[in-house]
Amino acid sequence: MTFETVVTMDASSIKYGPGVTREVGYEMERLGARRVMVLTDPNLAGSEPVAMTLEALHSDRIDAVLYDRVRIEPTDVSFKDAIQFAIDGAFDGYVAVGGGSTIDTAKAANLYATYPADLLTYVNPPIGEGRPVPGQLRPLIAIPTTAGTGSETTGVAIFDLLPMRTRMTPGTCSLLRSLI
Repeated sequence: MTFETVVTMDASSIKYGPGVTREVGYEMERLGARRVMVLTDPNLAGSEPVAMTLEALHSDRIDAVLYDRVRIEPTDVSFKDAIQFAIDGAFDGYVAVGGGSTIDTAKAANLYATYPADLLTYVNPPIGEGRPVPGQLRPLIAIPTTAGTGSETTGVAIFDLLPMRTRMTPGTCSLLRSLI
């Protein structure tokens, strides 16, 4: 008897090296984005990585709008704020500059602005409905400024669900295929 074992692993495209942030405008243009939401937290808003990102996007004639209200350790409330900003801005691309909280917030904004729904729609049971992501999302480029979270390599997002005093972890939050 023959056994066949097949393992498929989709991975995010990772580009790194000196000066790579200066290529974010080119990459967004290549991905077809013309109006981009740039997410970061208030502590990084005035930093060199954010300034460099905005400059690179603008130099490639990408309309980049800064959202600097990402909450460290995001909650359902902070996700909803970013999602509403994304919906109102009608963005066709997302760039996250920061740590895991910023990247996770960008994933959520992308998903719910692309496929509007109640926040718990895509969260796994027993907390949420566990619906699959309906289709392709908008381009999202993560520019990590920290090491260790790995958020730039996954399709899940972690947030605190305040009414339940529960942290939604990768095992319970299915923001899968949240294109990075």
